[in-house]
Amino acid sequence: MVSYGAAKMKKTFIVTIMIVMLLSVNPVRAAGEDAWIVSYQLNDLTTGQLILKWDAESDQLVQNAPVFAGAEYNLTFMVNIRLNAPHAELTLSLSPDWTHSAMEDIFWDIHTLEIKLTGEYNPNSPIVTFAQNEGKYKISTFGLIRSDITTSSENSGFILHKPTTLTSLRLIGPDDTTLDTIKLNIIDSTIDEYYLVLNQREDDLSRFRQTEVDPAYIQLYEKFLNVAKEQAGLGLVDTAIDLLETLEIELTPVQTGPTWQEQYFLPAVGILVLVAGLAGFLFMRTNSRASFISMIVEDQIRELEAIQARAQRIDRNLAQRLQDINDRLKEAERA
Repeated sequence: MVSYGAAKMKKTFIVTIMIVMLLSVNPVRAAGEDAWIVSYQLNDLTTGQLILKWDAESDQLVQNAPVFAGAEYNLTFMVNIRLNAPHAELTLSLSPDWTHSAMEDIFWDIHTLEIKLTGEYNPNSPIVTFAQNEGKYKISTFGLIRSDITTSSENSGFILHKPTTLTSLRLIGPDDTTLDTIKLNIIDSTIDEYYLVLNQREDDLSRFRQTEVDPAYIQLYEKFLNVAKEQAGLGLVDTAIDLLETLEIELTPVQTGPTWQEQYFLPAVGILVLVAGLAGFLFMRTNSRASFISMIVEDQIRELEAIQARAQRIDRNLAQRLQDINDRLKEAERA
């Protein structure tokens, strides 16, 4: 005879198994099933080149070229409305940094004619509203990305260049909540040049490691790369480019003993790294970005002058390149 407790446990076990079975047959949501904006692509208005494209199903961004500040683009996207609510109103709103294109006299081009626009539709307005009717709607927007979106000017006179993320477009629901967005990573020509030179120097470093280049020189090279990356991280991209271009030499040392690069540059770069770390600490204490950057530049000017004096006796071309960097730093400091 089965006890009441054993029967209750058996019943509980069966119910649990049934719940698990029901959950196991519940279909898994496909990628992008909850997305409102299910695809988009960006084309250069001047050349027609496809810059990037994305779709919610694969959730893979395919990018053929950078997106530049100051350039004009055609952004075409698909909105998928799955829930029919005809009395609700949706809004597409453009960023203030997505300004009016000089090549197109409108902001919007609505390809899907079935869309029910609401209010007073104006293709030159950065905002368009429409009813939440079920369906897929293809829309294009044309715009110029503000040229100064990646730059800022400090009190010290430096122009800082930093990549930025632009929320070019928002889809807003009837309760003013953001349902979906399209975000673009923006750079400028100076940042692009830095990336190009950095990739070249990193390729050189990879090649050095596979050949018989002096390990001391490789260590020096890595330190110089890190200093350049730190400068770029602060927004001092021009200085970072100058430092990276200084690393371009025709012949690399292969001897195993101490090289002139090791003797002169390794200690100097070590000092630069130490100065950058100290300046970062002081920046956190004073919370003054302009003072922080000026401090780094002043110390780098002194260190580069010391390095230049030694390099003058060994490699005049390298010494001249260091002099050019120093002159640019001094001009920026006086600005």
